[in-house]
Amino acid sequence: MHRRLIAVLALIAAAGPAARAEDDFFLQDGQRVAFLGDSNTFAGHYIAYLDAYLFTRFPDRKYELLNLGLPSETASGLSEPDHPYPRPDVHERLDRVLAKTKPDVVVLCYGMNDGIYYPFSEDRFKKYQDGMLDVIDRVTKAGAKVVVVTPPPFDPGPIRDKLLAKTADKFSWMHPYEGYDDVLQRYSDWMLTLRDKGLMVVDAHAAVSRHVAEVRKLDPKYCLSGDGVHIDASGHWLVAQAILRVWGAPADLDVVEINAKTGKISSTSEDVKDFSADSGGFRFTRTMRLPVPADPAWNGQIVEKPKIDDKRNRPWLKVSDAPFEKYTLYEGDKKLGEIGRDRLDSGLDLTEVKDLSINVRAAQLGKLAAERSHLLGLAWLTDVGYKRPDTPKGIPLDEAQKKAGDLEAKIRKLAEPQALMLRLVPVDK
Repeated sequence: MHRRLIAVLALIAAAGPAARAEDDFFLQDGQRVAFLGDSNTFAGHYIAYLDAYLFTRFPDRKYELLNLGLPSETASGLSEPDHPYPRPDVHERLDRVLAKTKPDVVVLCYGMNDGIYYPFSEDRFKKYQDGMLDVIDRVTKAGAKVVVVTPPPFDPGPIRDKLLAKTADKFSWMHPYEGYDDVLQRYSDWMLTLRDKGLMVVDAHAAVSRHVAEVRKLDPKYCLSGDGVHIDASGHWLVAQAILRVWGAPADLDVVEINAKTGKISSTSEDVKDFSADSGGFRFTRTMRLPVPADPAWNGQIVEKPKIDDKRNRPWLKVSDAPFEKYTLYEGDKKLGEIGRDRLDSGLDLTEVKDLSINVRAAQLGKLAAERSHLLGLAWLTDVGYKRPDTPKGIPLDEAQKKAGDLEAKIRKLAEPQALMLRLVPVDK
């Protein structure tokens, strides 16, 4: 059996019934989560990925994720001299956010802009610490739980011609200090100490840094940020994964295993029906949740090589001792492709079968979830109000909520678990 599949099955067995894992999940049914942060949060991909996970993993629950990220914003209140306008400070709008959205949980992701792209300074560091602690205190007093996310790393590689040495007179996001990620590392290290005070801290900085360092062993030019500051869709997926881990999100694999020698089938759940083995082929019906949608914008290193911790709602099919060299996989009467015996023996990740109906529906769900998240985020951001020029305005909140409701109805329809009839038919020699 494939090593990774063995490890996952062991984890599933150790975890006990799925309901217990669900009960340990940080978010509760019906909760509203407000996300505050800078341009990486404003971009919103990691929030849309979290939303898609929640819809597919908990189709019978309701969560509301609100993206209130604002480009250029800080928690320190600082702004570099060459910035075209004073950077917005989250403290200016925080009370309005809390009063209008009334969140159950607030996720904070600041730091990238807070060192204002200068070398480390104790004074700037103190302003960042004081600013973050004040935000945390105000959110807590408003009755919401706090989740702190460390900033993604600064990557100097793609912009080496714009970097400045430590001896330069001044710096900015257009011409940052070459060692600026060392500053972010110190900020992140401090944020991690807040765990000792009982605060939930997600180390996105480490998650993205580890991935980039690992892939760069094979591809030195690999990066997730074209300008050193703003992570791409793959980076956002890493951040979403880091949040889900800290939230205790169930990391399920729905595994169906067929022993061709004994003609028996087993699975990690009890919803396999109508199993038959005949003439070297197999057929069964299985009710499956949708997998978390894969974003076409993710790069191949995220999708293929490390696979990170992507065990979220992934359906697997394994056939041991298959008598034929190759099989054709069908869903009902629809031909999906040919699968070799070796691949079936090691375990086939069904999310890789592009035309499988649950994957088609998951892709549709992902697009709708992203559209809904963007629509609501801009509307709430505009309704709350902020001090920053040139940020796109959203439509009126009541109009956005109506359109979001229509999108949610489509999403929930797509997210309903589906009974699939799968067949493996030997390929004629």
